[in-house]
Amino acid sequence: MEIANIFFQVAIFVLFFSISFPFLVSKFDNNLNYLDQLVFNIIIQINLILFLSFLNVSLKTILIVYFIYLSICVLFQLKNIIKIKLILKKENYFYLFLLIICLALCLDVSYSLTLGWDAQKFWIPKALNFYNYETIDNLSNVPNPQYPFLGSLLWATFWKISFFPEEYTGRLVYVFLYCVSLASLTETLKLSSTIKIIFFTILILLSYNYIRFDGHQDILIFCLISIGAKTLYTIISDNQKISLYQTILLILICNALIWTKQEGTVYAFIIIFTLFFFSKISLYKRIVFLGLVILLFSARIFIYKFYNLEVSLNSCCWSDLSLNALIEKFTFDRIITIIKFFLFIFLKNSFFLLGLVFLIISFFSNNILKKDMYIYFFYLMSYGFIFSAYITSELDLIFMLKSGGLDRLIFSSSPLYILIVTRYINAQNLKI
Repeated sequence: MEIANIFFQVAIFVLFFSISFPFLVSKFDNNLNYLDQLVFNIIIQINLILFLSFLNVSLKTILIVYFIYLSICVLFQLKNIIKIKLILKKENYFYLFLLIICLALCLDVSYSLTLGWDAQKFWIPKALNFYNYETIDNLSNVPNPQYPFLGSLLWATFWKISFFPEEYTGRLVYVFLYCVSLASLTETLKLSSTIKIIFFTILILLSYNYIRFDGHQDILIFCLISIGAKTLYTIISDNQKISLYQTILLILICNALIWTKQEGTVYAFIIIFTLFFFSKISLYKRIVFLGLVILLFSARIFIYKFYNLEVSLNSCCWSDLSLNALIEKFTFDRIITIIKFFLFIFLKNSFFLLGLVFLIISFFSNNILKKDMYIYFFYLMSYGFIFSAYITSELDLIFMLKSGGLDRLIFSSSPLYILIVTRYINAQNLKI
C-alpha cells in the first residue's frame, strides 16, 4: 500500500503541475517545451498557495481555491487537451526517464524517515500548524516565527492530499522539484535526448543524498536557484531578449526564495543583481526588476508585521550589529578558520568539483568565454554573503561551521556550476 501511495503522490505532482495557467504559456514564449511549461506551472502554483495563505485562511480553504483554480485552467484549455496526440518521440524518452528517477528517489525517501534536527525544531512545527488547519497568524505560537514558511506550507499541502496521509508524503514534493530542476538545467545541453539522460543521471548520482530531503529547506532553495540559473543562462549566455514568460518566472522565483528561508532573500537579490549587470535588457527593465524584488521583500515585512510575527534576524547569532562590534570580529584567526572550512566543504561538493574540472579544461583550451562572468559574479556575491554571515556571528565559530549549515549553504547555491559544464560542452558544437 505504501508503494501505491507513492505512485499516487507522484501522479498528483505530474497531473497538477502539468495543468497550465489559463492563458497558455505558449502565448508568452513560442519556444517552450513541456519541461519549460511544467517549471512555469510549478512556480505559478506554489506562489498561488503562498498568496492564499496571506489571507489568513486555513489549509482547507486554500485547497478548495487551489482545486477551483486547477479546474478553471482545465476548462480554459479543454479544446487543446482534446487535440493532444500521444506520439512516442525520441525527445520524450528524457521525460519518461525523469519520471522513473523521481519514483525511485521517492521510494528511497519513504524508507528513510528520519527528520533532521532543524526540521524537527523549526520546520515540521510550521507544517503541522497548516496541516491542522491553523492559519498564518498562529505561527507566532511555533518556534522561530521569524522564519519564512513556504516550504512548510507545501509540505502540509501535499501531506494533506496524500492517498495515505503519512508525514513523508508531503516531503515528496521536494523530491519532485529536485528532479525537475536538475532536468531543467540538463535542458541547457544542446545535444540528443540520450546524452541528456546520461548527463541527468550523473547529476543525480553526484548530488542525491537522503539528508537533503529530511525536512531541511535548503533543497527548496537549491531547486529555485536551479530554475533561476536556467533562466539566466537563456537570457545571458544565449543573448536572448527577455520574454514575458522569463519575466514572470524570475519575479515569482525571487518571491518564492524570499518566503523559503532567511538567506533566500539574499539569493533573490543576487539573482536580480546578476541580471542587472550582465543582461542586455534595457536599463528601465533592470530597474523595474530590482524595484519589484524590493517591493516583494517589503511585502513580506508588511505581512509579518500585520500578523504580529517577528521580522528580526536570529538574536542568538546577531544581536549587536554596530560597526565597532562587526569590525572586532574580523580577526586573522577567524578569517583563516572560515577559509579552511570553505575549502573542506568545496572538496565535498560534487558540483563544485565538476565545474572546476571544466573550468580548468576551458582554460587550457583557450575556451574561457566572457559569457561566464555572470556565474563568477553570482558566486562572488553568494560566498561573500556566507562568509559575512559566519564571521559576524556571535555564536562559537567552530560550532557553527561544524553544525552542517555551511555544507547546506554551499550546496543550495551550487546549481550554477552545472552551467559551466553545459556551456563548455555546447561550445564544442558536438553532433551527438
